[in-house]
Amino acid sequence: MISELSAKTRVSVHRLRRYEADSLIESQRLPNGYRVYDEKIVKHVIFIAMSREMGFSLPFIAEYLPRFKAGKLSAQDMIEAILARVAEFNRWCGIEVTVAEPGFV
Repeated sequence: MISELSAKTRVSVHRLRRYEADSLIESQRLPNGYRVYDEKIVKHVIFIAMSREMGFSLPFIAEYLPRFKAGKLSAQDMIEAILARVAEFNRWCGIEVTVAEPGFV
């Protein structure tokens, strides 16, 4: 049920309904109308929630989620996406990074 998924993932029921409305997650409906989620959905929701915490948009997540579900999204893919997100933020702030080394930017 959606409340159980919310408890397992610490994602609000409201957000879970949004993710389902946006076709990021799927449920089966019981005759009484309750939503039932496959156990693998827990990992999908955690991926979505962590991606949101990093500042990624739902359209971005929708693009990457199929690769995550298929086990074809590498750590390097996510690192590159994070670096691109940081670069976007830097441009928005008017920051130009010319050197980046451990302990020095």
